[in-house]
Amino acid sequence: MRLFPDPPASGDVTPLAEIGTPESSQRHTFTRRQVLRYGLIGGTLVLLPGGLTACGNDHEGGATPSPTNFLDSEERRVLRALTGRIVPTDDLPGALECGADEYINRLLSIVPDSQDPVGQVFAGGPFSDRNPFPDAATGTPSDHFPTDSFEHFIPLTRLQLMSWRVQLLGSAAVAGSDFNSGTIDPVVGIRDQYRAGLAGLQAKSQQMFAIDFDAATPAQQDMVLAKADSSFVDLVTRHVLEGMFCPPEYGGNRDQTGWKLIGYDGDSQPLGYSIFDASTQSYRERTDKPNSTANPDESFTPFDSDMDRFLRFVARLADPMHFP
Repeated sequence: MRLFPDPPASGDVTPLAEIGTPESSQRHTFTRRQVLRYGLIGGTLVLLPGGLTACGNDHEGGATPSPTNFLDSEERRVLRALTGRIVPTDDLPGALECGADEYINRLLSIVPDSQDPVGQVFAGGPFSDRNPFPDAATGTPSDHFPTDSFEHFIPLTRLQLMSWRVQLLGSAAVAGSDFNSGTIDPVVGIRDQYRAGLAGLQAKSQQMFAIDFDAATPAQQDMVLAKADSSFVDLVTRHVLEGMFCPPEYGGNRDQTGWKLIGYDGDSQPLGYSIFDASTQSYRERTDKPNSTANPDESFTPFDSDMDRFLRFVARLADPMHFP
């Protein structure tokens, strides 16, 4: 899934800093950081598939398994360098600070089966331990916190288990999953895609600069990525964003760095934003997160020129005939 239009037919990946409008050769200078900020805050990039980031309800599940690394040490070094170029660190945290590479390694390493169908697909619920219970007697937060039910993942149903194993391992490795083989191509598993894609980056980096990808300079790494398999870069980009903004129980979003980066509070329950006060028989707003007014630590200003250009670009992608 591309953040912007597909690259030229030659297969070269257009750098995010040089994205053109759909109807002209004019180019805009959007940085990766602007794409991240504007796309996620504005809700224009819906990249997180529900199957990987959905939270369950009150089902009983198993504790998060401790994975054995699927990727070897060299592959993990290349992956870490790659995630660091997809969302680089500048004056703000990037993919590395959020632990996106650790999320991806965990995603690849935990493979549920019929004997242990939990995996790491649906986090449990209803609450994490990030917010306390409300104190109804005073209408204020209490000092009593729930246990983190998100840590207990929900077992997959038989069909969910087959689907997830096909996505990870490929249809050739999952018995009974090839019932549509006469009409659709076999599914290449995410594991195989990563193994081949990371090896391809290493080979391309050696070919171009006679150096491993993780040892190359950022400029050299970007040049390698411009010649890399675009479908693999798309796959990793999607997983990087998942790893940056998922609930931390999935192995990414270290110290909630990704949420803080985009100004997202995360899960708010059981505290919520309005607390019932039994003494007045009414709801009391939280002073730090009021519903009726802006948050005290936020200010509202007009869109800057970068945001204006970004919104116009997205609108042209959606319907170029009706936007000036």
